[in-house]
Amino acid sequence: MLPPIVQSAIDILISEKELSRVKKCEGDPCGWLFLDTSRNRSRRWCSMADCGNRAKANRFYHNKNSS
Repeated sequence: MLPPIVQSAIDILISEKELSRVKKCEGDPCGWLFLDTSRNRSRRWCSMADCGNRAKANRFYHNKNSS
């Protein structure tokens, strides 16, 4: 299982076009790297189901309590 993952990482790192799409997750404790394949390159989290949901729920909680 590891060789295909390593090969994919090498392919991304040697491709300037793909390297510009590698981003760090904005999730506070996360910090994973991911490949942003969104059309406008606006993805912020490695996983919407995990880090993105946590960030949005946190923001909602703080906005609700500050009103």
